[in-house]
Amino acid sequence: MAKYIGFRLLATIPLMFAIAVVTFLIAVAMEANGSIAIQVCGEGATPECVSAVEENLGLDDPIPVRFIQWLGDVVSGDLGASLLDENASVAGLIGERIWASVSIVGFSLVIGITIGMVMGIMAAIRPGGLLDRSLSIVAASVIAAPGFIIGMMLSWGIAIELGWLDPIGYTPLSESVTGWFTSILLPSIALGMPTIAIVQRQLRSSMANALQSRYVLAARARGVSRAPLIRRHALPNAMVPTITVFGFRAAAAIGLTTAVEIVFGIRGMGELLVTAILNRNVTVLQGGMLIVGLVVAVVNLLVDISYGFLNPKVRLAK
Repeated sequence: MAKYIGFRLLATIPLMFAIAVVTFLIAVAMEANGSIAIQVCGEGATPECVSAVEENLGLDDPIPVRFIQWLGDVVSGDLGASLLDENASVAGLIGERIWASVSIVGFSLVIGITIGMVMGIMAAIRPGGLLDRSLSIVAASVIAAPGFIIGMMLSWGIAIELGWLDPIGYTPLSESVTGWFTSILLPSIALGMPTIAIVQRQLRSSMANALQSRYVLAARARGVSRAPLIRRHALPNAMVPTITVFGFRAAAAIGLTTAVEIVFGIRGMGELLVTAILNRNVTVLQGGMLIVGLVVAVVNLLVDISYGFLNPKVRLAK
């Protein structure tokens, strides 16, 4: 298993390098539509100011040289400084915003995966039954509704009409555990409901097939009761294709969190990146995209490692 994990870790290095290349090239493409130096100097920028800024930022160097210098700074932990916020480091800006997004995405995955698995197992026990059909209808309806629409409905119904929770805002965990939990609850539910539906449908299909397999039928013939049959025989095999869905949903949740943050007035990574794009704040955009790419790469790595635990054939093939 250690060899397999080491192999997957090494395979992540080219992925991270590719993410760094794409991130840098996007910044270069933004420069092609207008000089960043002019943006920094502001209205009425003089040629002297533009030239000084370009020299200070290294914008007049060849692109390969700039990439090597930028990548070296990133590896050393220096993401640079914001072009528009005086004396504000990119790492500091990201540090202020990332925990709100991580809290929402992480809790939404906990909600989505846990409830989705329970629903999927319940539906697979009696395929074609009333519960199975009802859950399938609910899952299809949730998948068809965008996360921000669900968020607005939750905000209006639970927060505004019932007054149970605050409709907007985020409370850091360091200030109040209760305030933090209540501030991320509705956004996490809105972001996690599509995950519930997709996990439920995938696990239901995998579990139904596993329960009809020969090894499960043989275990049932030996008198194995339902609970151990599901826990020890059917579920581990049904989880292998379902884990792929976990990885996809984690990446999707990271991408969709921007809309949910806007609905609930939360200043997270999504709002930071959108603002950076609108203001052409290239250094913030580069740092934010790199961190998001790193998070997605780590999630994919954990999914790959989970394959090895559940399916010995995967790790023996390496």
